[in-house]
Amino acid sequence: MARTIALRQVSEGRFGCLLTVEFAGDSAGPGLAAALAAAEAAGAAGSGGDLPGPLHTGPDVQHEIWRLDPVTTLELHPGLPGHRALADACAAEFLRLRPADAGPVTVVGYCSAAVFAHHLVRALADAGGPAPTLVLVAATVPDEETVRREYALLHRKLTGEPAPADPTPLLADPAATVDRLRDELTRLARAFVTDHGFDPVEAGTAVDEIAGRYLAWLWFLLDAAGTGPVPVPFPVHEAADDEEAIDLLRVRIFDLGMEAGTTAAGVDDGGTR
Repeated sequence: MARTIALRQVSEGRFGCLLTVEFAGDSAGPGLAAALAAAEAAGAAGSGGDLPGPLHTGPDVQHEIWRLDPVTTLELHPGLPGHRALADACAAEFLRLRPADAGPVTVVGYCSAAVFAHHLVRALADAGGPAPTLVLVAATVPDEETVRREYALLHRKLTGEPAPADPTPLLADPAATVDRLRDELTRLARAFVTDHGFDPVEAGTAVDEIAGRYLAWLWFLLDAAGTGPVPVPFPVHEAADDEEAIDLLRVRIFDLGMEAGTTAAGVDDGGTR
């Protein structure tokens, strides 16, 4: 599964590693990984501009930033693993690219990714890495109504009409629910590309992409609702939004971690690190 994991390094650094768990195409903006990279660049230039503030006080202090998109990972992996298996695979790939002895990691889980973030930090620790820190931003725990609401939004997006009422329990048989959703989304996507005059050669690919993306998102929410967060014996911090998260990372996590690591790294800690 390693080749189908949507994981990339956003920036290099020496002091602290941040692994954000966020989704592609977030309507709220580019996401925390991009915001942190911009803050790093602003700090190196000596000005924070309109950003919440740089993460450091000198041009030689940089943080390693990675971005993981679990929904795109599911989209690329039709087997649709659950949160536990997905977290194990993502942790293994992350540690393959960044060995466990490279230092501690702060994992940031966004909104509906909060449940997955719990599983990810557990998987990272179980794989032999140092105890990670978990930061949750605007955290939510999806339930059955979340899945119904998101399906209704996708249905309206594809058809322009409200979704029909469906009293069938979604969590009673998740496998059957996924099969039903796959059939429904494929049917709706096929009608959508037909109504919008897609080129016949491209129509099949478009149907697969639309149905695959939407199914991955609904399964991610459905499995989160059925699985719930796993207990983690590690520090967990919560922030209400991106700005609060950046302040939290800068003041309470990165600064403290850098203070602890300056002597071991052989860096002069006479003020900045």
